[in-house]
Amino acid sequence: MADKKMILAIIVVVVVIAAAAVILMQGNGSNQPAPDPDDKPTKEKYTFTDANSITHTVDVPIENVSVVHKYIPIFMKILGKEDSVAGLDNKYGARFAEFFPNHYFIGSYSAPEGETMVSRGSNVILTPVTMGLSNADALRQLGIEVIYLDLTDPYKIESNLLILAKLLGGTDDVMKKYDTYMSYFNECFDFVKDLKTDADSEDVFGLFMASSGFYQTHASSAVKVIESVAGKCYTNIIDPNTTDTVYFNQSKDILLDVDNKYGLDYMFVYSNDTPKQNFDAFFSYAGTLDYSKLTCVKEGHLFALSTDTVNGAMSCISAILYADAFGADVGNKAVEMLNKMNSEFGLKYSTEDLLVAYSA
Repeated sequence: MADKKMILAIIVVVVVIAAAAVILMQGNGSNQPAPDPDDKPTKEKYTFTDANSITHTVDVPIENVSVVHKYIPIFMKILGKEDSVAGLDNKYGARFAEFFPNHYFIGSYSAPEGETMVSRGSNVILTPVTMGLSNADALRQLGIEVIYLDLTDPYKIESNLLILAKLLGGTDDVMKKYDTYMSYFNECFDFVKDLKTDADSEDVFGLFMASSGFYQTHASSAVKVIESVAGKCYTNIIDPNTTDTVYFNQSKDILLDVDNKYGLDYMFVYSNDTPKQNFDAFFSYAGTLDYSKLTCVKEGHLFALSTDTVNGAMSCISAILYADAFGADVGNKAVEMLNKMNSEFGLKYSTEDLLVAYSA
């Protein structure tokens, strides 16, 4: 009988010890419940001023992000945060939908559907400062943070991309991709710096946005890239004090007048899908005027550029293309750099027709 009592006592002690061990493992000896494996880490506050001079304080990393137009979503992919992209506009953003597994559409890029965003739990929208939103105030009234970024202008990409990287958490992986992209970006511009061209700073050129019928002025960042390589935009001669980036109401005979007085040595056209469409739009814009008599046309210096390289993530490539057009020996550098970025970031930019000279 004594032996049975001894065995029972040993069993009780073992059970008590086991129970205590379980409590220690679950609550570390306290009355706190075991941590939920689905709990997300606490977010941090990030205060910054966006490209529209608006100061924000937001919880980072931002997730379930809505994005409009075509420049910002590509940079989200470059930074490796495809899963964070949710709402896309149904025109420009739709072109890149394949990159973003969690995407849904939020309507127009200029007036996205705030109700759709809210219903999907998206309370942050990123928009290019150059495009703007017609309903920004209405979105804010719905509790949506409207953040403007300038990832169009190649001279502002570095600082704005850094803001985006921090919004996405600023993790080691994100910052590594940021550094890699900027190294490629700077490599393109550094490559061009020491090249010798057939053009000089006084050679006159124009930049025509064929899809809209606008000529860019020297206030445009795209034109500033050209002038950093060679040449002078014709608007620098006829209207040096302009602050507009495009001429909305330019007289069609201005180019002929510039050519007669100064020589219009080069013309670059872009924004349509194919070189032929760009050239056709350029000549059609002239109406009854004969643009075929322009110096740039007669000397074979009318060029169509790939639209993807003029603004945004691949705008660094354009510097190489302009140098090529100005007669520098660039070899295969533009294609090489585009392939490097396609490979590194999983992009799909075409290397065809990056720069095409017009022939009658």
